[in-house]
Amino acid sequence: MTETDIVRFLHSRFGTAAMMTIAIVAVAVSFTGGNVIPITGCNGLGLPSANEWIPHGITSLTVNIVMNISAALLTVFMNRRFNITRSVSALFAGMFFILQMPFPAFFGQFYGGTLLCVIISMATITLFASFNRPYPLQPIFFIFFLLAAGAFTQYAYLFYLPVFLTGCAQMRILGFRTILAAGIGMFTPLWLLWGFGIISSDGFTLPEFSSILSAIGSIETLQLSVSVGLTLLLCMIFGTLNIIKIFNYNAQTRSYNGFISLLSIATSLFVLLDYPNLAIYIPTLNCCTAFQIGHFFATYDSRRSYIAIIGIIMVYATLYLWTLWI
Repeated sequence: MTETDIVRFLHSRFGTAAMMTIAIVAVAVSFTGGNVIPITGCNGLGLPSANEWIPHGITSLTVNIVMNISAALLTVFMNRRFNITRSVSALFAGMFFILQMPFPAFFGQFYGGTLLCVIISMATITLFASFNRPYPLQPIFFIFFLLAAGAFTQYAYLFYLPVFLTGCAQMRILGFRTILAAGIGMFTPLWLLWGFGIISSDGFTLPEFSSILSAIGSIETLQLSVSVGLTLLLCMIFGTLNIIKIFNYNAQTRSYNGFISLLSIATSLFVLLDYPNLAIYIPTLNCCTAFQIGHFFATYDSRRSYIAIIGIIMVYATLYLWTLWI
């Protein structure tokens, strides 16, 4: 097998399937070894958080794996539909699973972070489909309806409201009607929940700040911090390198990549500013970072780029093995 064949394999769907299989086997080992700590607490504004929807166990693990696969497939669809990276590479989908490996507590059970990642991916696709459309009211309503509804189960969704409103400006659709549609979308979940008696005027609850950090020891916290820190660093490095590249794209593709860069920066800031609740942002951060990595190597024409790709995989595999030793 030549170096070109290795690069082609890593960018192919077979390479993605191999990375996904490695990550799933890894999280299964962690789960059977008791390394998946149940996430507790309710950080919603009136409804139970996603971690309370399914009892901790094999069902929660299975659902979360399916949701992670769904998030990866959504990124592949997004790239194929909007030609964001100007390639058919699926490397970013495989890298998403590799980046999830050092976080078995978040990869091995269904919780709000996975749900947030899927919803953000769906909202991003809907936003991109609205590029330069005259009065795309229904898509904008849908985006802000999803985010507002999610806020009742996890307050972190509220932070993404201004991000997507800024995204409307990047898609050249920001105007009075767009803002009105966004406002109605944000109000509708409250109206439905109140109208059907699911919540009452005194049914709003403040988030219970039960951090995963309080349930693990100092060594586990160190491993988590190192893994998150490395992901943030990679997101910044590859995101910066990609910004240099997208200047040569057309206006529409620049808008798409500009929003992904905005989403990556915003999620990184949320991790740093809302660190006790960092668990909720990990899958979305990993998804953004994986996309930045995949985009860079999809446009970096080198037959030896596989060395850097395999290097990243080995580093994250090492971080995963660290979780088995502590």
